This record gives sequence, C-alpha cells and structure tokens, in this order.
Amino acid sequence: MASSTGHPAPVSKDIYWRRRAFVMIGVLLVLALIAYACRPSDGASETSSNQAAIEDPSASPSVPEEEPSEDPSEEPEEEPSASASPSEEPSEGAGKDDDEEKAEDEESEDSGEAAAPESPEDACRPQDVVVTFDFAEKDRDTYGGGAGPGFKVTVVNIAEQTCTVDVGPEAVELIIHSGNDRIFSTADCAEGKREKQQLTQGRPYEYTLDWERNRSFTDCRDSSAKAQPGWYKANLKGDHVGNVDQLVFQLQ
Repeated sequence: MASSTGHPAPVSKDIYWRRRAFVMIGVLLVLALIAYACRPSDGASETSSNQAAIEDPSASPSVPEEEPSEDPSEEPEEEPSASASPSEEPSEGAGKDDDEEKAEDEESEDSGEAAAPESPEDACRPQDVVVTFDFAEKDRDTYGGGAGPGFKVTVVNIAEQTCTVDVGPEAVELIIHSGNDRIFSTADCAEGKREKQQLTQGRPYEYTLDWERNRSFTDCRDSSAKAQPGWYKANLKGDHVGNVDQLVFQLQ
C-alpha cells in the first residue's frame, strides 16, 4: 500500500516474517523434489549388483564349494607318504649301530694298551711305573777337570702286582745335547741290550748313568772326540719314563 507521498508504506514485522517463512518452505520443497528425482530406482540397484557379480567371479558363492572338493583329494595322498618315513628310520638307526659297534671293536684292538700283569715275569704297564731323573750328586751342575756328570734314575712300581721293567740303555735312553747338536745317547750301538728288573709295589729301583764326556754316533763309528766346555742338557726317554724334568749342566 502506497503512502500519500508516493513511497511504499512500511511493512509490519508479522508480514515480514511470514514472507520469509513462505520463501524458506518453498526452497525446502524444491530441494526435496530434486533429491527425489535424483534417487536411483530399485531396478537399477539390482541390475548394478548383478553386473558386479558377473564381472567379479571371486565374489560368487562358487569359491567355497571348490575348497571342500580339493581337501578330500589331498588328504589320502599325504597319509601314505607320512607312513613311509617311520619304516625308513629303523633301517638307518640299525646301520649306525652296526657301524658304531665296528668302530668300538677296532678302537679296542688298535688301542695298544698293555694287559695288566698277572705274574712277576709279566711286563709292567707304563701307567703303573713312576720314573724320576736327577743328578747323582745333588745340586751339582758344574763339572771341571775332565770330570763328567752322573745321573740317578729311580723306577717305582705303584701297582699291587709285582712286574718286570726293562731298564736297559735302549728302553731307558739318556740323551745329551749341546744346543741342537746331539752329543751322546746310551742307545747308540746298544741294540738288543736289555736289563730287566722285577719291581714290587712301592720299592724303588735306583741306578746311575755316568757320562764320560765322550761323543756317540748312531752309525757306531770309532771316535775319540770329547765334549768341549760349555752348557749341555740331559733328557731321559722311554716307554715307562713319562714326563721328567730336563737337566742342564756345564762342562769346564
């Protein structure tokens, strides 16, 4: 409604808010119609699901049906192979047992251990004999004026059975060196020389080996060569000797 001046009359608040409400309702109706028109139909959704099922074979329910059909075919094949392995294991174990028994028999034959003596004439076992080696003159390691050293050897049987030990020059060998030079050996030219002693338990047998400064050779050559002044070392070797200390002395 226009005023007398030609300008439109002011609108009241009630009319203003009514107009706004009608406009909002109209907009909502338009949006609802648009949303309804854009919604896919039920037939289209079913068609799309069927197409997806055709294009993706893995989604078909035929896959679970194939798995049970494969399992029964595999189980019978695995059972015979598992039952064959136990039949092979005993044969291998039996072969190993036979080999071990043969090896033990060979070791016992090749061990070379001496039999325990049963009479005084039987040889003593090396493990039953203790040998010591020292200077004949205690704590003397210097020899001058042409004198030669003497060495005391003590042999003891520690077993209950009396037995025999060979203390000859070959069985119990005295060797003297000067540096790396072999000067003397009681085994040189002493082949076949034996000296057997019967030893009772705990009773030592003692004897002395004297060296007169002479040189000896394995080929038994005649020689009057004498050892020169200097430092020497004496060792004792033999089956019954074991580990004895080396003796060092000086000739002047």
